[in-house]
Amino acid sequence: MQLPKLTGSVLSGLHCFLIAADQMSFTRAAEVLCLTQSAVSHKIKNLEDSLGVKLFIRQPRKVMLTDEGKRLKAVVAQNFGDIAHEIRDLKTLELSGDFNVSAPPTFAQTWLMPRIKSFIDKYPALRFHLRTRNDLIDFQTEIFDCAIYFGHGKYAGLHSEKLMDESMLPVCTHEYALRYNLYDRPDNLVMCMLLHDAAPWARAGRNDEWQYWAQRQGIILPEVGCTFDRSDLALQAAERGIGVAMGRMSFVAEQLANERLVIPFDMPVKSPLSYYVVCRQDMKSSPRVKAFQDWLADEIASNTSM
Repeated sequence: MQLPKLTGSVLSGLHCFLIAADQMSFTRAAEVLCLTQSAVSHKIKNLEDSLGVKLFIRQPRKVMLTDEGKRLKAVVAQNFGDIAHEIRDLKTLELSGDFNVSAPPTFAQTWLMPRIKSFIDKYPALRFHLRTRNDLIDFQTEIFDCAIYFGHGKYAGLHSEKLMDESMLPVCTHEYALRYNLYDRPDNLVMCMLLHDAAPWARAGRNDEWQYWAQRQGIILPEVGCTFDRSDLALQAAERGIGVAMGRMSFVAEQLANERLVIPFDMPVKSPLSYYVVCRQDMKSSPRVKAFQDWLADEIASNTSM
């Protein structure tokens, strides 16, 4: 396969192709690239026209790589990733320029965003860019300086530093607790509507968080439940009296303080997973990553001491 002249549009198309080939979905690639699905499709079609070969077999609701697509991905992925990361690394010698971070949606909304102003004020030359998602980052093809993961802390080929542990316990409104006689009566959960975060961590099952808590407390859970793809949506549903959500303590402090939610029985369980800052091995000493990590540690220590 002979590549065309590497114009800006071809390089852009190659990057788009790598993301789509990694995600095996034009829709998910569009989310990663912050483009529309039609823009991704257009870029890849232009690349195919430039190469004179088809890279994807397009089927209803899915795409597959052609043999030529597989060859192109194998040839370009590592080299393209190295070039992009070398350019980025040249810009990390000082605490300035673009700083790209990924974080889980609810963590970003409920924990990170109320605090991030102090980081931005402390490092005004850094342009902070936050993207939220529940799945893991491909640091070879995606240009992120670091990511915050809720997980086990072991990620092949990556460096991780633990931020903090997490504990969880059921929460609901005071009215809901009264209606189902939940105060100090966890067995009455069997009559309730459970509100599940269907993606509490990468590759989790839709009721894994509730099941983990129930197994350690010896509680039988009802079959009826609603699922959401973000913890904050499950908590909002709980605030509206729909049911009982599994609350992570780092997420529900404000609702508990304002009595929008209550803890019907004080039976917390330490989560099997924790929060980590994750980056490529060669980025662990980057001034911007270290600055962000140190700031996070200070915020956690300050919050703990309150």
